[in-house]
Amino acid sequence: MPDVSTSISAAPGAGLVRTLAVVLVTCLTATLLTVGLPAVPAVAAGYTLTASGSATTTAATARTLSVVYRYNGAARKNASVAVQQYRDGTWVRIKTVTTGSTGKATTSVKPSVTTKYRFKTVKATSATLTVTVVPGSWAIAGSGNGHGVGMAQYGAYQMARTGSTASQILGYYYPGATVGTANNPRTSIDVQVLGKAADPTTTTISLSAGSWRLLDGAQAQLATGTSARKLSIARTTAGVTAKITENGTVRQTISARRTLWLEWTGTDYWAGTAGTVTVSGAQGSYRHGRLRITSPNPRPNVVNQVVLNDEYLYGLDEMPSLWGTSAYGGAAALQAQAIVARNYAILAKTAGLKTSCDCHLYDDTSSQNYTGWKKEGGEAGSTWRAAVDATRQDGASTVSIVRNPADEIAETPYFASTGRGGSYSGTTNNQDAFGTAAQSHLAHVADPYSAQAPGNPNTSWTGTLTQTKAKSVFDLAWVKSVKVTARYSSGQIKTMQAVSVQGTTRNLTKTAEGWRTTLGFRASWADTVTSRK
Repeated sequence: MPDVSTSISAAPGAGLVRTLAVVLVTCLTATLLTVGLPAVPAVAAGYTLTASGSATTTAATARTLSVVYRYNGAARKNASVAVQQYRDGTWVRIKTVTTGSTGKATTSVKPSVTTKYRFKTVKATSATLTVTVVPGSWAIAGSGNGHGVGMAQYGAYQMARTGSTASQILGYYYPGATVGTANNPRTSIDVQVLGKAADPTTTTISLSAGSWRLLDGAQAQLATGTSARKLSIARTTAGVTAKITENGTVRQTISARRTLWLEWTGTDYWAGTAGTVTVSGAQGSYRHGRLRITSPNPRPNVVNQVVLNDEYLYGLDEMPSLWGTSAYGGAAALQAQAIVARNYAILAKTAGLKTSCDCHLYDDTSSQNYTGWKKEGGEAGSTWRAAVDATRQDGASTVSIVRNPADEIAETPYFASTGRGGSYSGTTNNQDAFGTAAQSHLAHVADPYSAQAPGNPNTSWTGTLTQTKAKSVFDLAWVKSVKVTARYSSGQIKTMQAVSVQGTTRNLTKTAEGWRTTLGFRASWADTVTSRK
């Protein structure tokens, strides 16, 4: 059969026929496109390896690399593909993978440093994939314990051991302040012992010996019993309820009351055999005072109401009682502790009841650590009581307190131990630690004593800043490096710098206490920062 185009061009009037043929083809093509027939795609020529998996990770976390093998666009299944790693200037095969029915294969890699990978066959080579490795965490060498303002307890202990009196210890750690006296009004103070958000929604109260009585808010007696009977306390929207049980049997039920009072023998409220009250879920036990039970929050709120200047201080567990024994030689430190704790409590009492807890003070380090009879009746409890008593002048009805340079009852924060950051150490200015207005008696002082105190466990420790935490703190996708760039005069962290994989730099400044809580460390005295895999 002759070639059509040849035949047309050879015939008479060939130019006209050829023109008509071109128009016909053009119109036909336009018609086909108009009715939506698919255009024929361009066909990929030859073998291709399409790889994916470039990412950022830590050395502890494996990454998955993928490849799809095709020939002219069609999947190459059951094919062997080499996985190569760039090492010492050359590509080295580290494993072989086999493609599946879709031409895809995957492999897991876990490099310890940033590494380049690719896939390769005899016919094709993929693009290079880079797995960027960042530190999994940073080890921060630290020391000290606490916020750093005022008296360092281990430092006070060492000063006492070497002959300093309580007044000398306080004069050193609160520069410009003086130890004086104030009237002792024998006022009570209310300490929450149960009722925080993490505490149980019910509690059981028991007495070790003697008798108890339960009163309502108007002081009318609702129930009484001996140590054989326990009280189960719950909370409803109408108030707190009580069930009185003996040997597992309910003997009496008290309907909801806005306030319940529990009193027991051997206290200022009721003479007789002394007993100790235990409240399940509370950290302490209680020989003195009485309990007020309310429900300002969705759980029973239990407050121990005790006399401030003796009963409360006797139960304050802020310094080891043994330090005051002759074997340890730190009696003056315990006396200094009693005085600053009294200052703290007086100011709390003056501020009035907190609505959140129906109390003046919490029983933990949110205020001062109060365990009641566990402290007073515990190891060397009599030594601690003696230290408290040494700060009271009962004949004159006065007590020892710290006065600031304006002759007011001073704020007397205290903490466990100072530390060292770089070449700096010592206590910190209150404005550096808390961001509050400067107070001259809460200024930085050198503290060689804390590190010299025997048995101090805070002279050296290591904290960990994880990659996850660092990303959150510095608001970066991935953090490549972290360092301390500025410190307060105490040596505590002031500014930290983080750099991302992309080179973004973040400089973050906080108070010393802000860094301690952000990092979750014992303190914010930090020395070196070392990356970990």
